[in-house]
Amino acid sequence: MRPAARQRKGVGNPLVQKLILRGNSDVVTPFFSPPDPLPQTVSLFRSVQACETLRYRSKEIAIITVETQAMPRQLPLMKALALAVVSIQFAEPVAAQAAALEEVIVTAQRRAENLQTVPISISALSSDELEMRSIESLGDLNAVAPNVMFRQNPGARLVSTVAIRGSVTGQPAIWMDSPVGLYLNGIYLGKTQGSVFDVVDIERVEVLRGPQGTLFGRNTEGGAINFITRRPSGEFGGSAQVEAGNFDRRVGRVNLDLPQMGIASVSLGARKERADGWARNLTGPDMGSVDTEAFRASVLFDVSDRVTALYDFDYSNTDQTPAPSSLFSLEGWAGTFPSVFGDFLGTAIQEAARPYVTTSRPDVVSTNSVEGQGTLYERSLGRSHALTLEAEINENHSLKYIGAIRTVDVGDSQDIDGMPLDSIDVIPGVFSWGMAANYNRTTEYEQVSHELQWTASVGAVNWVVGAYYFEDEGETTGRQLFTLFGAGPQGVNYSADTEAWALFTQADWNFAERWTATAGVRYTEEKRSGFSHRYTTDVFGGELVTDQGPGLLPFTTYSATFDDTSPMGALAFALNDDVNLYARVAKGFKSGGFSSEVADPAVSTPFEPQTSLSSELGVKATMLDGRARLNVAVFNNDISDLHITQLLPGTTQSLVTNAGEATYRGLEIELALQVTDNWRISGNYGYLDTEFDKYLDNSFAPGRPLVDTASNRLAPYSPENTASVQVMGTLFESSLGAVELLVDYSYTDKMYLYAVNKDLTAPNAGGSYVKGIDEVPSTQNLNARLRLADVAVGDGTMDFSFFVRNLTDEDKHIQMIDFSMFRNASWQEPRSYVFTAAYNW
Repeated sequence: MRPAARQRKGVGNPLVQKLILRGNSDVVTPFFSPPDPLPQTVSLFRSVQACETLRYRSKEIAIITVETQAMPRQLPLMKALALAVVSIQFAEPVAAQAAALEEVIVTAQRRAENLQTVPISISALSSDELEMRSIESLGDLNAVAPNVMFRQNPGARLVSTVAIRGSVTGQPAIWMDSPVGLYLNGIYLGKTQGSVFDVVDIERVEVLRGPQGTLFGRNTEGGAINFITRRPSGEFGGSAQVEAGNFDRRVGRVNLDLPQMGIASVSLGARKERADGWARNLTGPDMGSVDTEAFRASVLFDVSDRVTALYDFDYSNTDQTPAPSSLFSLEGWAGTFPSVFGDFLGTAIQEAARPYVTTSRPDVVSTNSVEGQGTLYERSLGRSHALTLEAEINENHSLKYIGAIRTVDVGDSQDIDGMPLDSIDVIPGVFSWGMAANYNRTTEYEQVSHELQWTASVGAVNWVVGAYYFEDEGETTGRQLFTLFGAGPQGVNYSADTEAWALFTQADWNFAERWTATAGVRYTEEKRSGFSHRYTTDVFGGELVTDQGPGLLPFTTYSATFDDTSPMGALAFALNDDVNLYARVAKGFKSGGFSSEVADPAVSTPFEPQTSLSSELGVKATMLDGRARLNVAVFNNDISDLHITQLLPGTTQSLVTNAGEATYRGLEIELALQVTDNWRISGNYGYLDTEFDKYLDNSFAPGRPLVDTASNRLAPYSPENTASVQVMGTLFESSLGAVELLVDYSYTDKMYLYAVNKDLTAPNAGGSYVKGIDEVPSTQNLNARLRLADVAVGDGTMDFSFFVRNLTDEDKHIQMIDFSMFRNASWQEPRSYVFTAAYNW
């Protein structure tokens, strides 16, 4: 495993940092706490290196505390103090001790804290672990923590479906918000559309489970995922990396830190990836190709001893083909083509489709584009600007401002029927039937946010008080042709806008030697608005013909205002220096809104926010002299005003209502063990039990009246078991460098893609979808990396590695769309591998 001395420099800039010096063989190795060295700390260590006194293995030599505010003029005094401490410590050898796990520092409570003392279920992945496991975007996070599930949305790789503890939405449109908050450097990403993009130069990822409404706000009912990038160090350094693999995969990446220039420090990063599609398309471009590029610039201004300003710019661009999908089955929840369309027409459609059915991952597919659609594609262009201002009023009080603007343009062009057919002749020369299920969709989105925080530490109390403002505007323009379902060309346009503000506070009180109480509350008010318009066109993407009639909707606007108060409370007890117990209760909420794709006057009726009350008990233990870490949590989440999709009687339109209640409960275990100086085993396990307490939906009785279907329902995207195991370490030290190995395994239990019925013949069956048809099997994935690290080249080092994803070439289907009389499936990607060469200086 790569030692701390090889980790990247200059990330995070916490207020206070400890430099822990340990003798190891013939060198003195620094360990930083928090783990991201400040420029002052690095300079101090370099002075210490000049000592070269005693050489004890795995011995703690000195612990030195470094303040962020120490300016260059103060460093000589600090260095002299450090050397004095080191010389004293060197004078008396201490007993050797086994290597320990590194301390993990997180900022989940708006300040740097040891993960083991934070009364929240949280997982953190360091930059080295992210690199070894090849995690570079949201799309790589499936099962990285217990009860965390990620899937690309069926038919749209650039739209994420993320579930934490069963909280999820499978809706890919901008009018529905996710209950899992996605953040980049603490800045909320307002939509799941365009959320699957490469993040350049990630320093760590924090995954918070359970409601985070008090500090993170709206749409964190299930939890939050925060990508944190590296800050400039002010010292010259960097890395350059190239990769080559199968499917003609080519990746280039560079990160550069420039020397400090006056008060400014600058870091730059860029990444570009291209790969051919893994499924050959007989009638169009190969499917599953990759063509992405990303760029990042960060400028840190040390305005004064107490004031810093950080500007971040992020850019990402994707232009690729959709993931391969295939016609999986000629049966859906409602039956077959003959049972839905009648024997004569249905049998003709079914027999024409039969040759394209495949129940295993396809190597070859056939698609078609209708006239006016153009080629099939997925595109996303994202740009964001962020400014963070930090001012220390005194040693106990500080202010922080975070402002950001982000724009995303997302578009896709899809053929979702799994067949290359435009039409069939049911009666040659007399009667034909269209076979197209094609669409284009373009979304333009912009968000602006401002946040002000006051953090303080006075005596036994720490607190944060803040204010937050957020607004966004999103508009989707859709063109579709679904002749397979008997519909002509249509235009489907809608928008979703938000204006929200919030006030929040949270405080910790260390009221006794080992006891800490935490309480917080957030008040949020938001206005949601938008429009909907559905109309027929003369051709695909053509001019409006009419917006009057069944299944159509004239231009309709709507708006509504919601508010919510989200409190939380926690009690933590330090059983000893290594074991912490906690209990936590928190409320979360998911925004209300409008079912903007519904072609019915009911579109102007809003669905209210969905709320939850979560209770949690946990223990966080450090054992075996710091070589083992075990965190366990049990939770219960009661959901009210559950967002339920109901079919409007007599139509195929779905309307979201607050017609449900549910209880999700479970167990989570995380373990890390430093087996030897060079080997570490880590892993997690999550168990999830879901139950609907109320679920009103349309029954199958005449007129389809509402009925409570709760006892006959199973929750979507809620695998009962998730698990992962990682083994990482050094195989041996060669004359060139260390030979390291990573083995990374994950497992996700079977799950349902919708809130399915257990049995369509049950007295309280209703709505749509059914167990056995609308489910995907359990999946597993095995990745591995072999790396030759720290090969001395010039003034730097090189790493050479071979990484394999899906080593066992698993080929199960992982997503589906049920069209009621047939199903389309998406698949695990085939085994891929890359050779990597990286130069670090």
